[in-house]
Amino acid sequence: MKLTYRGVDYEHNPLAVEMTPGEIGGKYRGASWQRYYPRHIPVPQPVAELKYRGVPYCIGDPLDVEVMRQRKQYSANATAATHGRREPSSQDLANTHLVHIRHNLEHRLQVAKEKGDQNLIRLLEDEARQLMVSG
Repeated sequence: MKLTYRGVDYEHNPLAVEMTPGEIGGKYRGASWQRYYPRHIPVPQPVAELKYRGVPYCIGDPLDVEVMRQRKQYSANATAATHGRREPSSQDLANTHLVHIRHNLEHRLQVAKEKGDQNLIRLLEDEARQLMVSG
């Protein structure tokens, strides 16, 4: 529909609203009448994981929340399956670190023996003893 406002032409395309008949109706001066209501299109509630004072909760349609949880669990399982290992503990890391230090010390001692540096050999052997005491 073409309209004009203050000399400016524009096209007006009203939205087609679907109407549903209501329960209210009757007759007025011999003519029947009925109340019509616009049909509401449900807007889906967004699904979100929230936390209030440390307590987690979800909002949204319960079915959508359950689907979101299952997808999250599936992706966590898939990630764990692809890695196929657990996170190393602090004790595992400390042991690995100690093994690397010992390997490095053995290499340095071997190089010192090849050079024939008796002073460096004595210092490295002292370091090895200290490492044995602390480890």
